[in-house]
Amino acid sequence: MLAAPWDDGAAAKQLFVLVTGANSGIGLGIGQRMIDEFAAEHPTASEHLILITTTRSAAKSKVTTDLLREYLQLRENAAATNRNAIHSSRIHFASLELDLCNLPSVYAAAERLRSSPLSIYTGAETNAASSPHKIPRLDSVIFNAGIGGWTGIGWGNLATNVLYDGIQQATTFPTCKASTGGLLVDPLTGKEVKHADDTKAVGDNDGVLGQVFCANIFGHYVFAHALLPLLHGTDGKKSSAIGPGPARIIWESSVEAEGWHNLSLDDFQAVRTIAAYESSKRLTDVLALTAGLKSVAPYSASFYKDDSSDEKSSDSTIVPATYVTHPGVVCSTLFPLNWFLFALYNLAMYISRWLGSPWHPVTAYKGAAAAVWVALRPTAALDALDGQHVKWGTGTTRGGTTLVKRSEVEGWGFRGLVGEETTAPTIDSVTGKAWQEGGDPLVASFPYPAYLLNSRGRKSGAANLTAERRQEFEVLGRDCWREMERLRVEWEQRVNKLKESQ
Repeated sequence: MLAAPWDDGAAAKQLFVLVTGANSGIGLGIGQRMIDEFAAEHPTASEHLILITTTRSAAKSKVTTDLLREYLQLRENAAATNRNAIHSSRIHFASLELDLCNLPSVYAAAERLRSSPLSIYTGAETNAASSPHKIPRLDSVIFNAGIGGWTGIGWGNLATNVLYDGIQQATTFPTCKASTGGLLVDPLTGKEVKHADDTKAVGDNDGVLGQVFCANIFGHYVFAHALLPLLHGTDGKKSSAIGPGPARIIWESSVEAEGWHNLSLDDFQAVRTIAAYESSKRLTDVLALTAGLKSVAPYSASFYKDDSSDEKSSDSTIVPATYVTHPGVVCSTLFPLNWFLFALYNLAMYISRWLGSPWHPVTAYKGAAAAVWVALRPTAALDALDGQHVKWGTGTTRGGTTLVKRSEVEGWGFRGLVGEETTAPTIDSVTGKAWQEGGDPLVASFPYPAYLLNSRGRKSGAANLTAERRQEFEVLGRDCWREMERLRVEWEQRVNKLKESQ
């Protein structure tokens, strides 16, 4: 096989990033922003970005690759006008099919990434042909794909939300999204299932899963486990292309899913609730933020075991760093509205931003900032911020300048620290130092530190973290990891049984 087009650079100068659900919305924004920020932060011709996208069909994959190459061409033309050089020949694209509600598709996509050459397109030349190359590893996987499960607006709830909470709170933490609930899927075929009783709890013998649960988190969870052989870093131990440390799993959550009420262990797959999306995102937060806790390790250990390895020792255990981000509030077609209501929705988001809300990027490109920021930061920089214990959110100033800031999670706070100060603008609660003395390293990266205050953009009525709530969150994390592992093993066996029967 021919040498890969990125082989002119050392392994430490190659960045392999996978993004799910990249054909539109925030996923496409992540791809575009990744191109821009990688080119700006890694300007030399010997530094390579290999961007792998997933979509639900071959046609969408082709369109996505074409859109990203067209975008790269536009950026290259603009850079040439400014006498800069992007070196587009060091940007490479690949795409493959992945249906997260179809578990055989999930395993097939992982197997293809692990074992088969992908069609790699290099640079922006639209007439250039692809060439087949295997992917040696993945440095970051960004789990963005998902569905909302909403049907429209509950107008009574909207009026109450705005009148009692104000427009900023109503557009950040809405209670007006209408849903029928009870959405089910057969994960062996990916087909929707009409249950005789939508309020029935999904049991082990039903052969179905909650559709929103499967699309937003369980499919990704299974995919991550199957990708472990690629999440080993550059030397098979603990280094990656962007500094010392393991590869990264980056979960895309939501600003809306901060509360206890959004997740019930009695309805783990969110079948009996009309807030299945919020439930799936709350579960995302819990899994990501508790992934590294010692009390959770006995329940998560099997997830990090590489099933493809013949080694029985700890060498077959691969533990990528886990992060969670959210895009703020972005106007996208995930929320179904006609053109007129969408225009009003868009206007309301800008009004909230102009009134001072930090959580309204509005556009997909701006909303992609947090996920891309986490993917590109050196591990040492993220560790200095205790990055794996923070839910990183995308925000903006009134004028639209993007920022990345800590986002509150009920039961966890901002960093899992009991008694963390939420209002003081000068002293960091971790270091005890004033901001201007390097107390919070995040402040140095943004020219408007007032926007980084924990109190800015906080949900109305939110309470400071207590030791009791922190303990409850950790116990919840343990229980969620245990149930996710039980489901993963169960459905892996079902998929294998299906393969044997065919």
